[in-house]
Amino acid sequence: MAKAQGVISDARTGLADICAAVLHARMDKSTPLRIRTDWDNEELSNEQLRYAALDAWVSLQVYQHLSHCSPSEVITNTTSPGTPVSVLHDDQKVIAHGILSLDSSGSPCRGVNHTPSQACVTIQHVVVPAALLPVHGASLGSFGAPPFDILVKRSKLRKKSGDQNQTAADQCRPQVPSSTQSMEFTNQDLLQFLSTPISADQDWTEAVDDPVDITEDIEDINGAEPDRLSLQEGLALLQEIHSNPSVWPASIRSHVIMDVWHAMARIKVSKEHGFRCPFARALRDAILIPDAADKYRISQYLDSIGSSWDDVLWYNATWLWKHCKRTIPPPEELYPLVKEVFATFGPLLDAKTRQPLFNSRAWRDAGNVLKAIKAGLLSDPPGIALYFQIGVDKKHGNLPVYRCARGTNTAEGGVHHSGRRHLPISGVSARHASARLRDFVLMHNLVVSIMPIL
Repeated sequence: MAKAQGVISDARTGLADICAAVLHARMDKSTPLRIRTDWDNEELSNEQLRYAALDAWVSLQVYQHLSHCSPSEVITNTTSPGTPVSVLHDDQKVIAHGILSLDSSGSPCRGVNHTPSQACVTIQHVVVPAALLPVHGASLGSFGAPPFDILVKRSKLRKKSGDQNQTAADQCRPQVPSSTQSMEFTNQDLLQFLSTPISADQDWTEAVDDPVDITEDIEDINGAEPDRLSLQEGLALLQEIHSNPSVWPASIRSHVIMDVWHAMARIKVSKEHGFRCPFARALRDAILIPDAADKYRISQYLDSIGSSWDDVLWYNATWLWKHCKRTIPPPEELYPLVKEVFATFGPLLDAKTRQPLFNSRAWRDAGNVLKAIKAGLLSDPPGIALYFQIGVDKKHGNLPVYRCARGTNTAEGGVHHSGRRHLPISGVSARHASARLRDFVLMHNLVVSIMPIL
């Protein structure tokens, strides 16, 4: 987001540097707390809590600031000649102003041939005369007094708006939300619900995308019998938290503080219940909506090989999600979809145990999930791409292959994946696992500590 708005030039820039560029404040990341090995303790020290809270708070402040910025428009091949532009240096500082050259013939400029990634600019005002132009290998001041023409990479050009002497970062201004815009998730019970960890034993959503076993005993929802008391309890709770979407807070519609699968798993249901799997798949399909264009493209291919979207969704959902983007809609659209799933599946009785899928605690959990949805904590951040195409599946109709940015981030996932490679596949004792992980942490810290010296 910061890179897209021209605040930083490298998407790998750390949070401290982004904080400096956007908030004009120093964030201390040199503390030894960063590389301590006791972050997995059940109880963290006050210093650790402050360190983690600062990361979260600064990230939120950066997002709020950038959300209220007017993003600079990039220059493309179709941008009209004569358009006012600003020239940026590698650090995203403005070094000159001018217009796109009115000569669109593409002829050489000062002996340098045009390339598709460059544009000819007529410089009208020089801000930093000593700034070096990589294309020409000379400084701006060496070309004499404006106006003069130069070639500039399109990635270093922005349509000029606002104060000409401002950088992209300087144009971002914080907007302090009023007290009437306070988010509903400040409720302490909801905060505790969102922050409670989910153990592997409690996570009943883990196999939701696994192929359906034809021998699996799955009850038919059409002939299901609801529990009257559970249904009454659920309807009463859903009615209690219902409100008009027009009065929901809209200043910032997304503070994504929990993974969507963890949100589902926070509703405590029995793994042995006959409607557990149908409920998990229904909730998945209510929250994650397939991209219409991708779904149409995939359906056309599947029809050509004698299959269908529904068949593959049932038996090989993981394959679908590699080729189809999914979105989590805004709160006012997501809320009724999820509420209907809860009302449908919550009171259904298991044929063997005669227990409803939702007990009193599960209904309270479901209510908290709906409150989180109302607060915008599950919906996709508006205007931010969460999918990236990484290739084409030549074996399956040249369908695009995507990577999704939801879930574990690159930094965390990199450590997890590397750590797993240090452990046997199975049969490892707790003592052996602890020793191997401690060795991994030691080697990781040693390598990181000597990197700057090398």
